[in-house]
Amino acid sequence: MHSRRTKALTLIAGLAAIAVLTGNAARGSEDAAPTVLEPAVTVTPYAAPPATTAPAPTTAASDNTAQTRAAAAAARAQASAAKWVVTKVVDGDTIWAARAGVTRKVRLIGVDTPEIGQCGYSEASRNLRGIIGGQPVTLTGGARDDVDRYGRLLRYVDVNGVDAGLRQVKQGYAVARYDSRDGYGRHARETAYVQADRSSPEAPCASPSSRGDGAGMSGATGSTHTSSWPLPGDEHPCPQSRPVKGNEDSMIAHEPGDRYYDVTNPEHCFATMSAAEAAGFRPAKV
Repeated sequence: MHSRRTKALTLIAGLAAIAVLTGNAARGSEDAAPTVLEPAVTVTPYAAPPATTAPAPTTAASDNTAQTRAAAAAARAQASAAKWVVTKVVDGDTIWAARAGVTRKVRLIGVDTPEIGQCGYSEASRNLRGIIGGQPVTLTGGARDDVDRYGRLLRYVDVNGVDAGLRQVKQGYAVARYDSRDGYGRHARETAYVQADRSSPEAPCASPSSRGDGAGMSGATGSTHTSSWPLPGDEHPCPQSRPVKGNEDSMIAHEPGDRYYDVTNPEHCFATMSAAEAAGFRPAKV
């Protein structure tokens, strides 16, 4: 009897405990925040579109064009600067030339023409004037020496690509001379000059090699004049052996063929222009 009462009490105690636990659970669930299930949202990071880069200007072609034009302009300027203006033709192998305020007397390399008063002087001088024709010239070195013993530049004279000295030889107004064959050293165009001399026509008068200047350069000593003297139109002639006129007022010396030679009344007469220059006179430029 006692045993059954004990079991009953135990059962009642267990049921009471269950009831208590159930109530606490219900109250706990009321206190807890309700769980809200929100729909999942996928966030895609914003990707900026690639920047549009403006095409770089094609400067390579324009740069090349500019450089080409600049080079051409520089070449033209250099070519222009290299040109000389002939202010006077002294004879068939000597000229006066000016550039940038500088005037120099120039002896053509490798050729020889008659001196003042010699037969053929006027023809050779006139022919050289015709070759130059008032055009600018290019002076090119090529002799063993830069200047001769009289201070004249030794140069080839080229007119629009035409070698004036070689043309003089080919046309019979000059002979090839002052080169390796006679002790003056070989010059750059000697072969062409010698070949032209061998095949050129005879000069209109005696060969200039017959003159008595020894060194073969115009103006060295007096010449043997074979033409009539005084020259036609000369109002104030010097002696034939001293044809160069010196004017003291201007200190200018004039040679036959100069523009004002015939009207110049000289205070001094010289055998050569070199002698006049040594006395302090300067050559006429025209």
